[in-house]
Amino acid sequence: MSFSEKFRDNVPLTHHLVYLNHAAISPTPLPVYLEVNKYLMNVMLKGTIAVNEEESDDFYHIREKIGKLINAEPNTISLIPNTSYGINIVAHGIDLKKGENVVTDNIEFPATVYPFIKISRIKGVELRIARASPETIEDDIISKIDGNTRIVSLSHVSFSTGVKVDVNKIVKEARRVGAYVLLDIIQSAGATEVDVKNLDIDFAVAGGYKWLMSPQGSGFFYVKKGLLEDPPFYGWKTSSIFLEFDPERFYLERGPRRFEIGTIDVASNLGLAKSCEIINQNKEEIFNKVSSLSSYVIKLAKENNLEVITPEKKKAGIVVIKMSEPKRITEYLSKKKMIVSPRGKGIRISTHFYNTYEEVDKLMEEIRKYSQEFS
Repeated sequence: MSFSEKFRDNVPLTHHLVYLNHAAISPTPLPVYLEVNKYLMNVMLKGTIAVNEEESDDFYHIREKIGKLINAEPNTISLIPNTSYGINIVAHGIDLKKGENVVTDNIEFPATVYPFIKISRIKGVELRIARASPETIEDDIISKIDGNTRIVSLSHVSFSTGVKVDVNKIVKEARRVGAYVLLDIIQSAGATEVDVKNLDIDFAVAGGYKWLMSPQGSGFFYVKKGLLEDPPFYGWKTSSIFLEFDPERFYLERGPRRFEIGTIDVASNLGLAKSCEIINQNKEEIFNKVSSLSSYVIKLAKENNLEVITPEKKKAGIVVIKMSEPKRITEYLSKKKMIVSPRGKGIRISTHFYNTYEEVDKLMEEIRKYSQEFS
């Protein structure tokens, strides 16, 4: 029995749902739940003793497991509550100036764009939003980059089209003009290979509750060494002597804690670390299965004469199928205990490694029935 088949027993909702919605929120698997619960149990029984024990290495054990999954050193990984928080750190931290511009695109999740709207309003920075299509997104973004571009903000995998961007192509152009690259990897980490060194990106952000199958409130922020050494926001943990609790003395923390301005969600991030450990130990099988399942979704959709928005050669775990009434069909499928999401011009199907081909068969059969009944 493969790891994927064994792991399926750790996802209880498979007994009553066909769950193909991991690009929204993943179900919490038992090993992650137990890791979170163990910590909360320790706090219940030992209070601050348990907290201090867990934090004794400055959460190095958490940073290390996350770092191994994306090929990053532990001291470049900060623990943050969500993707939006990390993007705001970058937007407010790189000292953008009037006359400079930020490049992004129109099929982004708002989290990668909205913080720069704020910056453009208060600093007069130009926000350039490329009109992008899944097939040409790289060239569409590059067309907006020039000598005044300071940062390119984009997603590794598009939430609304499923396209997996050729990041290296964009990074090459950004490097030519001296611009940073900020990558939202929430839709790729845990579903496909993410190697921050190979991608040569400057910043990466992700929440843990999608493909990493961790609790909401878990997340991480990767910063390339030498960047943002003085963070835009200070909190009590931004000081290297934070445990002295002295408001009159401050020495800037040089490690990843400098971005963790307050108390983190320890339980959720322990769950994230556990998930990263499991995925990293089995990533070849996991990533291959995710890719195979999404290819199978595309194959069946085309056999049923459905228009697929996601390019087959540029996909990870998300497949978006064009439908005339996405919300209506999603509600119909939900009544059949099949969970997907309406996104953009269609329904978004996001299969994870423990899903089965039979579940995809069942979904497509219900889509056929819906089309026959309501067309």
